[in-house]
Amino acid sequence: MKNKNLLLIILSALVSGIAQQPLNLGFLLWFSIFPFIHIIIKLKNYKDLFKYSFIWGFLYHISTVYWLSQNIGTIPIIAFLSMILTVFYLSFNTIIITSIWFYLKKNNLNYNLILVPIIWTLVEYVRSYGILAFPWVSIANSQIDYLYLIQVSEFTGIYGVTFWIISINVILYSLYKEISKNKIYILTIVFIFPWILGLVLYKNVRSHYFNDFKIALIQPNINLSDSRNFLKGQQLLDSLIEQTSLSFNKKVNLILWPEAALPFHNINNGKTFDYIKERLLSDNEISILSGDITNEGNKVYNSVVLFDKYGVKSIYNKQRPVPLAEQVPMSETFPFLKSINLGVANYSSGKKDVLFEIDNFKFSSLICYESVFPEINRRHVNKGADFITFLVNDAWYPYGPEPEQHARQSVFRAIENRKSVLRCANTGISMIINPNGEIIQKTQLNTKAILIENIKGTDNKTFYTKFGNVFAQILFLIVIILIIKKFFGYDEII
Repeated sequence: MKNKNLLLIILSALVSGIAQQPLNLGFLLWFSIFPFIHIIIKLKNYKDLFKYSFIWGFLYHISTVYWLSQNIGTIPIIAFLSMILTVFYLSFNTIIITSIWFYLKKNNLNYNLILVPIIWTLVEYVRSYGILAFPWVSIANSQIDYLYLIQVSEFTGIYGVTFWIISINVILYSLYKEISKNKIYILTIVFIFPWILGLVLYKNVRSHYFNDFKIALIQPNINLSDSRNFLKGQQLLDSLIEQTSLSFNKKVNLILWPEAALPFHNINNGKTFDYIKERLLSDNEISILSGDITNEGNKVYNSVVLFDKYGVKSIYNKQRPVPLAEQVPMSETFPFLKSINLGVANYSSGKKDVLFEIDNFKFSSLICYESVFPEINRRHVNKGADFITFLVNDAWYPYGPEPEQHARQSVFRAIENRKSVLRCANTGISMIINPNGEIIQKTQLNTKAILIENIKGTDNKTFYTKFGNVFAQILFLIVIILIIKKFFGYDEII
């Protein structure tokens, strides 16, 4: 029996992990968690619960983020340890899910089953906050290919999609235990409802083109070794300028350069700015939005800079540096940790949301890893952003699924806020996404490319934009109430 249970756990985890890869196999998660639930429901003690939860969590997460070990920007042993530590950390999230469930369960199968999607979604939500936040492996991210299904994120964010997937698995388990017409009806309704709702929402998005506001995305394809070669700095800048000039005959209003577009250069450096102005901007009323490295006193930031021929107009400093790559966790609280460098640098964290503005159009620009955090994007849209831009550098991972996994999550940011999303990536994948979540244009990985598009906008703020993760917060409140009732001996009341 134990061998059978172990086999089911392994199969469930690996199939679920495969569903997270950009292989158009997200549907596997509609039933792949069912065997895991089947095993967990039967367990009688915390020892077995811990063991099977850890095995499932470890295998699922390593099959999802194994590419962390392929980071070419650091030595192999550091990349491997980073992957292992991340997987162990995420595995304990699975243990937390099952442990909370085990504590709250009763001698009531239906009650126990209802708890599963509630607690799973709650833990996923909580994991998106704090210094070690990592929303990347959300169950919902596997469903990007099903555009109608994920339209519900306009109200619930990604957590509504996660809740739906786990609920489908729970209902399948209930059917496995006992087939009945009522359960089949419930499964049918739960399965079909978000698709019908999504179709209605999709058809009713009222988007319009901004008044001839055209944006060019420049993908320069600067590989990591060249970006670290000081002697190639000027060559890379000249190449970027030449590539950008090709878009001028399209009468664009804004040009996007990605993160790491200016290795060894700084726009605030008068010499660099003067050179770009002379070569590119002197005869053009065009603004450029670019990734850059900026300094404020003794602090160094990974930044976005908006400039034109008259100078720098606005700067945004990245608020979410990548842990262990861009920043050692807690280094701002304990300054002695600043001397540790596991990636490019130990950047400081920005503290302010910033909106950029051109021709009365306001927009946000977040940097790389920040694109996977719904809350940061929502805040900027709430402050008045008409569209969203992401400046990205995935050159750390020139092969494997990371660039595609990363890029696809931007679809959710468009739907959540019903705003166009422009993702400008150094080596790819650059994308233009409309407020419906449709990918209008997309580049290939590791190629030079230019994308040009008139941007669509919407006038209204979504429920999610206004109220955020209310759905997940309601689940959080439910679980807290249940825990308190259990603790004080009132758990006989459901």
